Amino acid sequence: MPKPRYDSLVTYLRDELGDGLRWVASFDSDDYSYDVRYIREDLKADLSGLDLDTIIHRSIAVFNRDHVEDVYFHLGDAKALLVRHEKATAVHLYLSRNRGVVVKLEPDVSFQYPDFLDECLTTLRGE
Repeated sequence: MPKPRYDSLVTYLRDELGDGLRWVASFDSDDYSYDVRYIREDLKADLSGLDLDTIIHRSIAVFNRDHVEDVYFHLGDAKALLVRHEKATAVHLYLSRNRGVVVKLEPDVSFQYPDFLDECLTTLRGE
């Protein structure tokens, strides 16, 4: 995959979801690194410093592609993982074995699956 177009993804998500988009972060599960690509203004104080760092590192550890595929070994390659919480929905998009993007949404945001995930991946690829 060519270099992901994270800015294009953020623009697409903000246009489509408005304030329903909480934050977007890319990650590499091999070295537990991440880059916050977008965080909604009102969440910056709530998710600053150690809190956001802890959340993303835990999600990389638990929801990385290798782990998901080990658990669901009989289902083939993992493309994405959706986790719906009381206060937010997390969409983990896998770009490669170790790289991906986490998109956090407000819990009441609705989207058409799998079209939404496909559009996110198409936007990241610049297609």
